Amino acid sequence: MVNNKVFYVLKEYLYQSSLLYDHMEYIETTCPSCSPDTEVNHIILKGRKEELLQCQECKSVHKEKKPQNLLVRVIVSKGKESVHTRAVLSGIIRKDDEILIDDETTGEAYLVKITSIEGKDKRLDEANADVIKTIWARAIDEAIVKFAISHRETTESVSMRVPGDREFVIGDKVEVNNRKLKIVRIKIRDGGFKSRKGVSIKAKYIKRIYADSGIKEPKRFSRAKGERVVVKKRESLWSLRSKVTS
Repeated sequence: MVNNKVFYVLKEYLYQSSLLYDHMEYIETTCPSCSPDTEVNHIILKGRKEELLQCQECKSVHKEKKPQNLLVRVIVSKGKESVHTRAVLSGIIRKDDEILIDDETTGEAYLVKITSIEGKDKRLDEANADVIKTIWARAIDEAIVKFAISHRETTESVSMRVPGDREFVIGDKVEVNNRKLKIVRIKIRDGGFKSRKGVSIKAKYIKRIYADSGIKEPKRFSRAKGERVVVKKRESLWSLRSKVTS
């Protein structure tokens, strides 16, 4: 039989790994190994000037340079009032683009549609973020909610547009792209997590929802002296050794 101490250490390791995995950040980008033309879900393993990413489709690891993010002044029209705020942007910005405003003062996030772009001395239809002086935009009052769906060994990323005031309740089932998903936990925009059943969060405060589809990939088993120990793929750095006890 496998030594009880080995089981205890393994159990604790898997628990800590699960917590770490749930707190990882995700992005969608192309994968040079399996998806060079289409963006797929990645986990950020490490990131400063360059991000170290792991593709959730083929599990390959690759580096990607971070885009230069800049704070750009945005004037948002909300009905009869105008709100002055800033947005973190990079690359080419175009008129009629939709961008996400993450308001640090209120903790809200909402979509706006760009109506005008002001450069250093004239109005533009498109421009790089580093030459934009001001963006005028109109509030859409919608939010994009991202879901991370666990399939045991892989994680799928999907998103949906909803009114910013729509509430999501932990433990409830929600329909996303004609699929029923059970909400397991919610990451909010201030960096915290909510996991207590029955807690509700409005879409505009949500950074990511962790959900369960109810469909699991087949388990992989490691055999030790006739006993079967489940080892998840993301924890495959572990190897179990049998210890004979007297």
